[in-house]
Amino acid sequence: MKNICFIANYYKTDVFVEVAKLLKADNVKSFWIIPSRKQYDFLKTIFPEDQLLYIGKKEVLASNPKIGQVDLKINELVYGDRVLKEESETWTFDYLLKLQELVYNFIDTNTIQFVFGEVTWAHELLVHRLTKTAKALNCVYLNPHTVRIPNGRFAFFEDEFQSHIKEVSNVITTNGSSIKLEKPSYLAINDKLILKKGTLKHNLVLIKNFISRTNQDSNDPTLYSSPATQFKIRTAEVYNRFLFKRFVSETSTQNLPQDKKMFLFTLHKQPEASIDVIGRYYENQLDLIINIWRILPEDSILLVKEHSNAIGDRNLKFYKTVKKLRNTYLINNKADSHKLLDVVEGVFTVSGTIAYEAGLKNKNAFTFAPAFFNKLKSCQEVSWKDFKNKSLTTLINNKEDGMSINEFSNWLLENSFEGIMSDAFGDPRCMHQENIKALSIAFLTVIK
Repeated sequence: MKNICFIANYYKTDVFVEVAKLLKADNVKSFWIIPSRKQYDFLKTIFPEDQLLYIGKKEVLASNPKIGQVDLKINELVYGDRVLKEESETWTFDYLLKLQELVYNFIDTNTIQFVFGEVTWAHELLVHRLTKTAKALNCVYLNPHTVRIPNGRFAFFEDEFQSHIKEVSNVITTNGSSIKLEKPSYLAINDKLILKKGTLKHNLVLIKNFISRTNQDSNDPTLYSSPATQFKIRTAEVYNRFLFKRFVSETSTQNLPQDKKMFLFTLHKQPEASIDVIGRYYENQLDLIINIWRILPEDSILLVKEHSNAIGDRNLKFYKTVKKLRNTYLINNKADSHKLLDVVEGVFTVSGTIAYEAGLKNKNAFTFAPAFFNKLKSCQEVSWKDFKNKSLTTLINNKEDGMSINEFSNWLLENSFEGIMSDAFGDPRCMHQENIKALSIAFLTVIK
């Protein structure tokens, strides 16, 4: 018997439930850590109650820890969590400090050998860090996540930056072919969501849900406790979106200077785990742009591209500051990124797929966060120290080692699996029976 644990996370919970049902036939017992009361009540109808740990605010805060605390950098966890950073200090830090013991005892008592979850919320990262730090638990945290390219494949990431893939060495025939550049399938889904934003119908639904407090649970640590906080944040998004569409002018790629070398920086949607968690300490994207601009040679220009799904995240002042920088252009957010890669000398991003795409085209790519695609020869992680001590030309010529595209392709295909690892809302295909079966085979491979 193998004991594993899933961390419930909105619509991804539905996927984990179906995987757990298939794993049961292979003598794998599934436990759960659950922040939502609604999902706790749902999971009680499927799994025995002693296999569930409900981590609502009141329940955790009412506990009395008896063991010494492990240093899990709680301040960092609160600061990087999109909800906790907006909540009162009267409970957020105590909640995470007390949660440590509850999770430790739950894993220890049930001899849980693997925890599967995301790396988004503070409680997920706390569990991740606890399994890394408390060696006596003999438990491993794995993050099943898409590898972005090629579509329809995922891997199990061992670290909270999604930079280290658990190596499993699948027997797979590649016939020497390399991974082909393609747009991740989730982009098409995002485009559909973008079309809904800003419409009268969409805003009326938001207002209705806010007034009726639909899907709100003040005891859930992933939801805002105060309606006022939620109203303030959502109203700011609508207001910023309105201002962007009317007062922010973007430069068409056809109108860019043709006698300059071009470098591209792509903005992340924020708040988002890709920037606030994976890219921690580089989450101030305006600072990033200014510091890239600082090392820009005279014969070069910097292109800044907004994430089409992030319009509303930033205020008008942000864009005005960017556009004031000499030789810097805010380009059309709908510009085709693959076509841009054909004309730019290199790209900068915190952890974005654009660097992966650039690497697959043998273009210079720089990430501020570690990434699994840094294994590619032309894609490297950089830091402020590099910016301070090196020129852009030196940075470009700095990386001497790394995999060729063919070597990287072989490595990634050998250590990833077929299957759509998404959630029931974001990509309904992941709930299809054949996909659940593919996912369960992958889970069983790493478990056994």
